[in-house]
Amino acid sequence: MTFTIAVFWPPPPDETTTERYQEIADAGIDLVITGNYLSDRTILKHALTRADQTGLGMLVASDPRIDVVMKDLDLPAEQTRELIGKVIDDYSGHPSFRGISLMDEPYPERYERLAIGVAAVRDRGKLAYVNLFPSHATGEYDEYVGGFVDTVKPELVSFDRYPFLADGAYDEGYFGDLAVIREHAERAGVPAWLYIQTLAYEGHRTPNAAEIAWQVNTALAYGYTGIQYFTYWTPDPSRGESFQPALVHDGVRTERYEVVKQLNNGWLRPVGDELDALTWRSVRHTDTAVIGEYGDRHLLVCNARFDAPSEVTVDGPVSAFDPASGSYEKSAATFTLEPGAARLLMIH
Repeated sequence: MTFTIAVFWPPPPDETTTERYQEIADAGIDLVITGNYLSDRTILKHALTRADQTGLGMLVASDPRIDVVMKDLDLPAEQTRELIGKVIDDYSGHPSFRGISLMDEPYPERYERLAIGVAAVRDRGKLAYVNLFPSHATGEYDEYVGGFVDTVKPELVSFDRYPFLADGAYDEGYFGDLAVIREHAERAGVPAWLYIQTLAYEGHRTPNAAEIAWQVNTALAYGYTGIQYFTYWTPDPSRGESFQPALVHDGVRTERYEVVKQLNNGWLRPVGDELDALTWRSVRHTDTAVIGEYGDRHLLVCNARFDAPSEVTVDGPVSAFDPASGSYEKSAATFTLEPGAARLLMIH
C-alpha cells in the first residue's frame, strides 16, 4: 500500500463543492474520510463526484446501513455480506471510491462482527477500515490491539491519541501507544496509520506548527504509512467536546491549513514516497532524537522535542534527502533540528 495522507471530517453537505474539494487536494491530501453529515447515499454520491473531479480518493465512513449492520444488528454472516455488497455496489461507479469504514473505536465484543465485515469488503476489492481506541480508553492495550488483529485480520491498523493537552502538558502515553500499534501491525504484515491532532477540544490545546510536524515525524520514525488529520473542517458546536477551529473553520482557512499544506507538499509527500520504497526496521530514542531505521542505510531522525531545537549526532558519513529535488546531498553527521523537525539520512 502506498503512503497515504488523509483527512477526517470534510466540508458539510452545503459546502461539498468542487472548489472545496480542490482546496483539500491543494493541501497535499490523498484521501477524504467522510463524516460531517455526509450520511446518505445521495450526498455521499455527490461527494464522491467532487472527489472524482479533483483526483482525491474517498473512504465512506458514514453510510447508515454499515453502522446498523456493524453496531446494532447481529445478522447472519451471509446477510451481512450481502448488505455490505449492496453498499459497495452503490458507490463503485466512482473512481474515487476506495473503501468502507466499518466502525470507529470498537470494543472487543464487536470484533467477530468486524471480522465478517472486513472480509466482505476485502473480497470486493475495496479497503476495509477500522480505527481503534487509544490505551486510556481500553485497559490493557496490548491485549485490546492484539485481539483486534487476531480476530478481525484487518488490512491496516489505525488509532488516535492526541498528545497536546489543555494545561500545556504533553500526554506521555503517546509513544507507548505508537509502539503497541506498530508492533501488532508489523506482526500482521499490514500498514499502521494514526491521526494527527490539528485543533483544540475538550482537555486539549491547539497545536502549533512545530507540534503538528512533531506528530507527523515521530510517526514516520515509527514506520507509519498513513497520516490522518483530525479534523479538517471544524465540527459544529452541537456535537459537544468544545471543538475549536480546525484547518478550515466556517469556510475560512486557518493558519494551520497553511501549515499542513506546506508540511504535506514540501516534506511529507516526497519523504513518504521515498520511505515507501524502503522497509522499516526499528525505532530507538536518544536524549535528542527519535530515530527510525529503514532498510540497511536509511535513518529518519526526528527531534525528540517539539518545543526547542536539538543538536543530533549520527554515525557518518551521511547524505540528507532534499525533498525539493528528490536527491541526497552530503550532510554533516552533527546537525541541529528545529522543534518538531526531522531529517531523512542515507548512511554511506
